[in-house]
Amino acid sequence: MQTGRMNTRKLVQLSMLIAILAVLDLTGIGLIRLPIVSITIMHIPVIIGAVLMGPLYGGILGGAFGLISMLEATFRAGSPIDMLFSPFTTTNVAATLIMCFVPRILIGVIAGLLFKALSRYDAKRFWAIGISAVAASIAHTLLVLGMLWAFFSAVPFSAVFGTIIGLNGSVEIILAGVVSIAVCKPMLKILKI
Repeated sequence: MQTGRMNTRKLVQLSMLIAILAVLDLTGIGLIRLPIVSITIMHIPVIIGAVLMGPLYGGILGGAFGLISMLEATFRAGSPIDMLFSPFTTTNVAATLIMCFVPRILIGVIAGLLFKALSRYDAKRFWAIGISAVAASIAHTLLVLGMLWAFFSAVPFSAVFGTIIGLNGSVEIILAGVVSIAVCKPMLKILKI
């Protein structure tokens, strides 16, 4: 009976986090548009879900994030770079789909696995949450921007790894670490995980 109760709880948590992703996207809160690039906080619910529910659910949340990102780029692209995330506006559809989904799924998998591994050495789990969130965010930024450069070489290397990582990556990484700790620490206690 306990297993059924746990699965129901995780399914409800997963549904709530996917709903949060949708609300962040639909309200525009999840994407801060700048002239050069868009800074996202959409990865944070994925990290939170991975920490609270594990890498499998983190990967599912990452897939939802990838789908939402692709739809956002298709219907409301804010910059020319944003349009590269829509399979309907590029000529390299396979690369676009890989770029939309693989890094986002890996956010959840990396955060979940890393949190699980680091929790063994961090009784209070403060550092485990922070390091997992920061590492997943760094991996996401490097994978997305690396794929952007590799698949769409029309985007200059200096633009991808200079301007974008400098601004985009640092803001996303800091936010991921701070918000994930602030949310996950009490939730782990409340959910008795």
